[in-house]
Amino acid sequence: MSQFVKIYPENPNPKQIESVVSVLKKGGLIIYPTDTVYGLGCDITNTKAMERIARIKGIKLEKANWSFVCADLSNLSDYAR
Repeated sequence: MSQFVKIYPENPNPKQIESVVSVLKKGGLIIYPTDTVYGLGCDITNTKAMERIARIKGIKLEKANWSFVCADLSNLSDYAR
């Protein structure tokens, strides 16, 4: 099931944020705007969600170059060696 949720950066609605977080925690995918195009996102720790994105993009999961979003630079050490 798809759902459109518009989140206003100036005044985000906490219930809408919770709704998106719930989708991500359940392995769902989101589409979000970037500065140039729309991005397709998921929980980076959910392998099945990552596989879904790879399948949608027509790429092999093992060969993909992924971008990810962090709250701040201190989170990088959680994902980088």
